Amino acid sequence: MIRRPDERQRWLPVAALFTALAPVAVWCGRASSYLPGFPPGFAYFYALPLAMVAFTWIPPRTDAQRRRRLALGSIGCLLAFLYPHVVLVGLLALWALSGG
Repeated sequence: MIRRPDERQRWLPVAALFTALAPVAVWCGRASSYLPGFPPGFAYFYALPLAMVAFTWIPPRTDAQRRRRLALGSIGCLLAFLYPHVVLVGLLALWALSGG
């Protein structure tokens, strides 16, 4: 079945939305976290959520692929938002377990 060009290009606004939403999620996550200063080495772990968002730019050929791209972009933005909070909880747990 050959699809019309407008049907094949519907994924483009979704990918653009996730691309614009990912930096906002990173900023909101860091702004709402209680970390006084984000250690520079931990910034590399943003690569996974941002790679998940970048994966949405691959054009889907089926409806199942379209749903997977939508889920992957959503999870990538959510992880980008939650990452500083997970780091904070991990640092507090290590501090509590070390007896400090």
